[in-house]
Amino acid sequence: MPRPLNIIDLAITEDVSDNAAEIARRLDQAAGIVEDFAEQSAVGALDSLLSIATDPGAGAVAEAAQLATEMSEQTEILHSEIERFLAVSAGQRPN
Repeated sequence: MPRPLNIIDLAITEDVSDNAAEIARRLDQAAGIVEDFAEQSAVGALDSLLSIATDPGAGAVAEAAQLATEMSEQTEILHSEIERFLAVSAGQRPN
């Protein structure tokens, strides 16, 4: 499984931990990175599915299953990052 993004750890550092406006700006930027990643992943998956559909060979089912597994793993990572963003917005420090 791919490693989690942990983008919040990059957004909040000791030098800005007391600056709410800077933390908000960095979290907004980090959220944009996560959103872009999700969009690129989804478009990549759709491209792959279209390729599989246009050339349905003997391995098409296996390819589609592998793609589904990869997308499930990426979804878990994104879910984890969203939970971390919500924790920070609720005033909790990320793990």
